[in-house]
Amino acid sequence: MAQHPIPVALQSAYRDLLDRHLARPEPSMRGRAMRARKGGRAYWVVRRRMGDAMVEAQLGPDTPETAARADAINAQNAALRDWARDASALVAQLRAARMPTPIAGAGKILRAIDVSGAFGRGVVLVGTHAFELYQSELGVRFDEANTRTEDVDVALDRSIRVARAAKGLGAILPGIPLTPLGGPGDPHPVSWRTEDDLTIDLLMQKGRGRRAVDHHPELDVWAQALPYLKFSLQGTIPAVSLYREGVLVRVPAPERYAVHKLIVAGVRTGSWRQKVRKDVAQARALIAALAEDRPYELGAALEDARGRGPKWRGALERTLASEPGLRATLEALA
Repeated sequence: MAQHPIPVALQSAYRDLLDRHLARPEPSMRGRAMRARKGGRAYWVVRRRMGDAMVEAQLGPDTPETAARADAINAQNAALRDWARDASALVAQLRAARMPTPIAGAGKILRAIDVSGAFGRGVVLVGTHAFELYQSELGVRFDEANTRTEDVDVALDRSIRVARAAKGLGAILPGIPLTPLGGPGDPHPVSWRTEDDLTIDLLMQKGRGRRAVDHHPELDVWAQALPYLKFSLQGTIPAVSLYREGVLVRVPAPERYAVHKLIVAGVRTGSWRQKVRKDVAQARALIAALAEDRPYELGAALEDARGRGPKWRGALERTLASEPGLRATLEALA
């Protein structure tokens, strides 16, 4: 996969954007606080748009204390709007330079997850949308043929915790209308279609003795259970997707993503074999960049995987047996 360095000025602009997102002001309640009246009584509410819906939360009766709290909320949201204006200017600069950007439908999905706070509670963006973001992280451009996808793959850590009343996909994707995909009468869909005709695939680490489709009890959703997935979910990093003012997401560390791709390429069977070429191409692109810029991290991830047992080592060896160039690069790390 061809690679080209991203100009230093653009790398600096992306780092500035990432730093701004990590320091993003967080209002105690998002939206606009305003007086409302019902049945002759005045009270305060906070209204915000989530997707195509307007959501309203009650703040309290019309008292001086509630009015002061409403003023504070509006001031906090004004600070957030100022922040968003500055972040949007950076995003516009990066998009104008043709830095990797998601299609609008995918950006809407990522923004909804960010607004729900799920990226901070154990939801991780994986798959090709995560791979695309490594270009900004590592300062190199990849061949576009391996960064194009319409599916959004989302991994759910088993430790996710949500409010008791927040169940189902609405807990992590508020305001996004979804239609389940699957066979007729499938009671446990793991893929969902959006109004923009994009597919969201829910993934989860496969537990010992568990089924290929598993239930996440906290969220009350079903996900495709995959072996080896937990490896790439350890030590995730923040990244910014260039949609609107930018969307702060969590993605696997690039070195763990690369090694994970080598592993899954070695265990795919049946119809899944068609994905091996893309697995290896993505691993090759990341390893080329990491061996030059972050050899210690890449070597540590590889050592971790090999230390997890013969099945892990066998999967790696099956992939590397047909990739002498990759094997030579990884052996040179020692």
